[in-house]
Amino acid sequence: MNRMHSARPDLNLLLIFDAVASTGSVTRAAIQLSLSQPAVSHALNRLRDLLGDPLFVRSGNGLTPTKHAESLILPIREILENVGRVFAPPAFDPATSTQTFRIGASDYAMMTVLPDLVRAVRLNAPDTRVEIRGVGEVSLKQLESGEIDLLFWGAAPPTSPFVALELFRERFVGLMCARHPLAIKAGQNALTLDDYLAYPHIMVTFRDPRHSPIDARLAELQRTRNVRIATPNFASNVASVRGTDLIMSLPSRLAASSDNRDLIQFELPLEVPPYPYSIVWHRRSDQDPSMIWLRNRLAR
Repeated sequence: MNRMHSARPDLNLLLIFDAVASTGSVTRAAIQLSLSQPAVSHALNRLRDLLGDPLFVRSGNGLTPTKHAESLILPIREILENVGRVFAPPAFDPATSTQTFRIGASDYAMMTVLPDLVRAVRLNAPDTRVEIRGVGEVSLKQLESGEIDLLFWGAAPPTSPFVALELFRERFVGLMCARHPLAIKAGQNALTLDDYLAYPHIMVTFRDPRHSPIDARLAELQRTRNVRIATPNFASNVASVRGTDLIMSLPSRLAASSDNRDLIQFELPLEVPPYPYSIVWHRRSDQDPSMIWLRNRLAR
């Protein structure tokens, strides 16, 4: 059996071969590799033994590769370059990247957070692509399977294998038509809890109805609201409030970004704790340079 095939490959021997081939000297190769001259000579002898060829012969003041060694110079250099690429720290250049970012987002995120992100991406990473997926019961499974890279999350963040970064705390405010019977009291932030519960409500359905902070707080007070309309979309609810006696409760940033003509915004007449709004990702992408860049843009 060929001795090279029966031996365990040693990349250090290839490094030494490349250094001797490029310098034409054991001494200069030792200096280049920060090794002792005897160490380089010993390694070169091992390689000669493995390959069954002298590899380098003395010629004048240096070493000249044999015909077999000459045939190995380029393949060995290519191997070392490939190994170098494998172990090189990954890099991400937003200016030249053509990567696709896949993000799970509700209409809340699309209206409040994503516009700034889109502007930042267009300015700093113009050749990348951003795909937005709607959120729902399968969002965490999509994140786990890699169908999406990042997910906006408006509740207590999920646990391992997911990682979360809180962007801010959000709170709820109320919204009603300017011609609502309670509009004057609402404009003065003088609504009572009885007022708030006396009229029908329109709400956005959550992934799990128990996750509605408003209904959870009302349950603590042994009260309920009369929800007559439930949709998966904040924007449609804002439009639906106009010209009706419906009351809507929505996140404050969404209320601020909505077209509030003919609408009255008011403080809720019950204390609902602010909730965390976060980005969530799978831990496998924790050290991915492109995802670190994207998360940093969002955090700003």
